[in-house]
Amino acid sequence: MSEAKDRQFVDALARGFAVLECLSRAQRPMGNGEISRIVGLPPSTISRLTHTLTELGYIRRSSSERTYELTPKNLTLGYPVLAGMTLLDRARPYLKSISDETHETVALAVRDSLHISFVEVIPGTNLLAVRLATGGRLRMGVSAAGVAITAALSERKRWSTLNRLSADMEQRNEDFKAFERALEDCDKTGYAIVRNLWQEGVGGISVPLLWQGSLAALTMPISTGSINEQRMRNDLVPILLKAAHEIGAAPVGAAPVGAVPSGANLSSG
Repeated sequence: MSEAKDRQFVDALARGFAVLECLSRAQRPMGNGEISRIVGLPPSTISRLTHTLTELGYIRRSSSERTYELTPKNLTLGYPVLAGMTLLDRARPYLKSISDETHETVALAVRDSLHISFVEVIPGTNLLAVRLATGGRLRMGVSAAGVAITAALSERKRWSTLNRLSADMEQRNEDFKAFERALEDCDKTGYAIVRNLWQEGVGGISVPLLWQGSLAALTMPISTGSINEQRMRNDLVPILLKAAHEIGAAPVGAAPVGAVPSGANLSSG
């Protein structure tokens, strides 16, 4: 059911979270006018929302007094989630071990609608290691973790996700077929590799994890300018696969990429 037709959907609450997400993604103070342009709501509405969020303690005026920034109170929403993630507890020592061995950044990623979120990041010591932030998000369609998690979904959830991804990437004029090719490769090998899909110079390796019903992805972003595909497959993939099997590797290949189940309406974009 769409949000517009859902009588249980609270628009004001959704708008408030949109402001918080906007500030979170920007990772810097922003004024009402800039938030209004990004969120797509009138300045008067944004002004009321930022006033309310300030009164509740979730945002505050920055030193300039004309922009807003998040406050530590937002962490009270996230810490209980992290505390309850037994998969994170299980995976954390492996993330550190992999990063120490490869000197690359390693992260645990979970699905968040059509995005993946990094719930734990161990920064690499390699000068060219790609930097990620715990709590950061990346669209599924341009990430190795998005490919890996999609590959491990049940057949119905997988095709529903592909349908939504296809429409989203088509709107952005992005190459959905590149995602399909990476997914097909993941079905065959058990791991996902992407190169220059999100942006030129950045790639990634990812393996899906499944522990006590929780699905996530062990992922490593890499600099494609310094690490070629052969090294990704020959040197780095085995390290991630070994850790994934010890943590709990998720099965992949729920359905052939070209086989749409009955009733699905998958647009290839």
